[in-house]
Amino acid sequence: MSVRARLALQFTALTGVILGVFCLSLYLWVQGRWGAELDRHLQTQRRELNAFLRHEYEEIRQGVHSGIGAELQDFSAAGDTQLMVRAADGTTIYGTPGFAPVIRGDRAKATMNGLEYRGIVDTLTMPDGRQLEIIVAVGEGILQRHLHQLKLYFALFCPLVLLLSWIVGYLFVGRALAPVEQMRLQAERISRENLSERVPEPRATGEFQKLARTFNEMLDRLDRAFQDLQQFAADAAHELRTPLANLRAQIETVIQEQRAPEEYERMLESVAEDVARMTRIVTDLFTLARLDMRQYALQKERVELSPLLAEARDTWQSSAQQRGIRVTLTGGDAVVAGDPVALRRVFMNLVENAVKYNRDGGSIDLSVERADGKVRVRVRDSGIGIPAEHVPQLFRRFYRIDKARSRETGGAGLGLAICRSFVEAHEGKIFVSSIPGEGTTFTVELPALAGS
Repeated sequence: MSVRARLALQFTALTGVILGVFCLSLYLWVQGRWGAELDRHLQTQRRELNAFLRHEYEEIRQGVHSGIGAELQDFSAAGDTQLMVRAADGTTIYGTPGFAPVIRGDRAKATMNGLEYRGIVDTLTMPDGRQLEIIVAVGEGILQRHLHQLKLYFALFCPLVLLLSWIVGYLFVGRALAPVEQMRLQAERISRENLSERVPEPRATGEFQKLARTFNEMLDRLDRAFQDLQQFAADAAHELRTPLANLRAQIETVIQEQRAPEEYERMLESVAEDVARMTRIVTDLFTLARLDMRQYALQKERVELSPLLAEARDTWQSSAQQRGIRVTLTGGDAVVAGDPVALRRVFMNLVENAVKYNRDGGSIDLSVERADGKVRVRVRDSGIGIPAEHVPQLFRRFYRIDKARSRETGGAGLGLAICRSFVEAHEGKIFVSSIPGEGTTFTVELPALAGS
């Protein structure tokens, strides 16, 4: 069953409950009102019968007539009332033919000719002290007729109201869910070929607009991820194609003719370089894949960052000195909970880039500071800087500023992507700021170890 039909059915069920409560309340109110009218009529008949019996009893004492049976029969017929008069010893003085009441306290019930009667029991004391028990009953026919008419009205009216409520509910729910149907139809048309399309957002503010907006934001993320995947595949193919082509060319050259041992050695060294490059690319891709799938298990422990930065400085000190670049390290001890291997690679990549893209005779400042429960490591160089339009793309995989993708200076473009993944795996952040011609600063922010 569709959501539209279920909501319409729930609306109808709610209407049915409200209607049922209303009908029951109306039925009980009518029953109580007409029952009260019957009780008032009974009291009136009782008072009239009492007065009648006192008057007739006095005439009997005076010898006017010998019995009151005929007069009671006339009284019963005039008031459409069933009567029974009994003496104190239980002897029946008069009773309407066929009237056999069932007495409970001061109330009586009887059935005559298929009709229900309700009655009242009273004790009448005559002037001479004699007591008479009188039972007066009136028919419930008028009450039963009104209740029957009310039931018939309910039986005809309620199904029509429920049917109408279902139709109205179905139409209104359909109208309310129309934006969802539009989103569904648009979502069916979206595929990998047209991920740039978006579902329509309702003009009216509310839950459906929020749903459409959230869905579009998800499509934005999917679109970016798909573009990254396509770019990743193209870049990976490009990076591996060049060394593979070199390997093939060199191997074919070796096969075609005999060469001197020195030339074979030179070719093997070139082959080794290409194999090493492909190995680094594949290793970096494998590392990124494991980080993306949360399969890279960080071996966290107490790590002091200053020794890691000192190690990175010492590793690249020789390359820096060859170009006259001065590398300094400042700041006190800072301790985090992290994987020393992963953090060492982060700082190695950042210092390597600072040396590679610096000016001859430039400088590199490494600093560590702790503030507000965070540890910030800055790698600042005085190099060529990065144009503003390239800064937001720096951490993308295979992204390099030089359009020619120089193998000599650009690497494979995976280092900064790995740095960001490792830093985020430590619940940290990495930032970059740069001024072209003046230098670049990378800032790594990590949570400080509590109590350190």
